[in-house]
Amino acid sequence: MNLKYNVGYLFSATFVVLIFCSCFSSKPVNYFSNGSLDTLSLQQISIPEQVIQKGDLLSITIYSDNPEATSIFNQAGGTPAAAAPSAGISKSVTTNVAAPGSGAAGYLVDINGNIRMHAIGVVHVEGLTKEELAKLITDKLNNLGVLTNAYCIIRFNNFKITVLGEVRAPGVFTLPGEKASILEAVGLAGDITDYGLKDQVLLIREINGKRNYTFLNLTDPMVFSSPNFYVRQNDVLVVQSDTRKQTAMDQQTLAYISVGATVVSSIAILISLLK
Repeated sequence: MNLKYNVGYLFSATFVVLIFCSCFSSKPVNYFSNGSLDTLSLQQISIPEQVIQKGDLLSITIYSDNPEATSIFNQAGGTPAAAAPSAGISKSVTTNVAAPGSGAAGYLVDINGNIRMHAIGVVHVEGLTKEELAKLITDKLNNLGVLTNAYCIIRFNNFKITVLGEVRAPGVFTLPGEKASILEAVGLAGDITDYGLKDQVLLIREINGKRNYTFLNLTDPMVFSSPNFYVRQNDVLVVQSDTRKQTAMDQQTLAYISVGATVVSSIAILISLLK
């Protein structure tokens, strides 16, 4: 009788533990659930100007009243690196760089923050906005006296961001445009999983050669007015994981418990039949 009682007690305890472990789940948290959305206080949005960094690939196209003379300056660097797909988003990294400095793919900003242009020479571009660089190049062209009414258009050919952590489709994403928010970046990665912490999204950004770390809270509507709401090229987003997420070891332990409960249950049934 004692043996039967002990076996039954062990089976019951094991069954309770199994049920407790299998029923455990992480409580989902909605976006912007912390506070209320006040459109009056959030309607003023400031979009930061993108700044050129080392490793950027620039498309620089020069125009003037002298088409033949202008074509000489556009022999290198005027063509985009790759055509954007019809969907508008490419989950890849552009690697079609003809040569350091210039080429059909664009002007690659070297480790010193410089590019080299035909007839102009070395131009330091790191830390400049597109408008500032366009003015600098235009001034240099006008000083050469070769072109009339010269101007140029500059674009980023490798505007890419990286999204990692608790998202459904982590990866490196190349954007054809130069304006994307944190929410769009998360959307590209398939949204945050049920185990991702929406209030702890780590933004890693390089500013003037220094790496900066900032945590963003996507449950707070005030994130819309954050200076970090819009991503910059080469930004890295890491969605932190809930500590309650089951690890591979937890799943293995749960499997062992399930097998153990089955064995104990079978033994208890056999003993009951034999008695």
